[in-house]
Amino acid sequence: MDILSSKPIGGNIFRKPELNWGILGTARIAARAIIPALQSNKNTPVIAVASRDLTRAQEFAAPFEIPRVYGNYEDLISDSNVQAVYIPLPNSEHASWAIKAMQAGKHVLVEKPFALNANEAQLMVSAALENSVVLMEGFMYRYSERFDKLYELIRSGTIGKIRLLQSGFSFTLGNPDDIRLAPDLGGGALYDLGAYSINIQRLLVGREPSSVQAICQMSKSGVDLQTVSTLDFGDQVFGQFMVSFNADGSHFLRVVGSAGTLQIEKPFLLIGEGTSAVLSVNGKESKRINFRAENDYKHMLDHFYNVAVSKDVPKFPLSDAVNNMVVIDALFQSAVDNGSTVYLKN
Repeated sequence: MDILSSKPIGGNIFRKPELNWGILGTARIAARAIIPALQSNKNTPVIAVASRDLTRAQEFAAPFEIPRVYGNYEDLISDSNVQAVYIPLPNSEHASWAIKAMQAGKHVLVEKPFALNANEAQLMVSAALENSVVLMEGFMYRYSERFDKLYELIRSGTIGKIRLLQSGFSFTLGNPDDIRLAPDLGGGALYDLGAYSINIQRLLVGREPSSVQAICQMSKSGVDLQTVSTLDFGDQVFGQFMVSFNADGSHFLRVVGSAGTLQIEKPFLLIGEGTSAVLSVNGKESKRINFRAENDYKHMLDHFYNVAVSKDVPKFPLSDAVNNMVVIDALFQSAVDNGSTVYLKN
């Protein structure tokens, strides 16, 4: 930009460029969290939404005053004014539509889980590199101040050497027609909820597990309703987690170290509320750390903007998304083999 010819805008010489977003699909998470977070930043307008049902797309777009509405995904991807695409489609469609969007030159934020397996994930990464676009997985929790603080506390040795990580994420899924119960759409608790525990445990330990085990309770439709897993990170460090669609609503993280224990309620999903972590020594509370309410989605999307527009370095490399799927693949393999140990190549 020619500084001499630019006109002050709002008192500033420089104006950050806009990154125009399109939404593939009309998922609840888009309406509840992603679109409001994007619209809170004047540089990330949502200009288009697509659905396979045009009427549904129109009804979805209206409250947000989204100007462009499409009755199929291809037309949105072909829109030259759309620069970034958010994909909250069923898990089975993440890879195919992410790759199509990237081949059209769009930056892509794809909901977790990244893909159905590590092979799909690697194809997505290759498409991002080949087309020089930004690709990210929508784990919003890890862009929060509370995650940064937890990471700092654990990695600095506040609780000593990590010995055990335990986490859980559960709720009762009452709708029998929910897509998360459809095997052909990539349903199941491990994909939907387990991805969080795998991701946070890998990040906090700082390396990949050497072996894993899993036992699943299956639904009549053929997806896992409940999964219990163990990750062996080597050097006397273990991770355990339970995820469920048929249990009381709960999610937590507990990290037991050689010198203390850190536990936090609701580490993953917080919208408009705060939480706290408890540091214990010898079984007694020694410190409580309060975390203010944050908008994790806004943090994530602002970071996405800075990576796409300002060329900031991504906080998490794409290898993290692939490696998360490697662990999920291995857990499914273990479950099929009645909980046998599956060894990973690191």
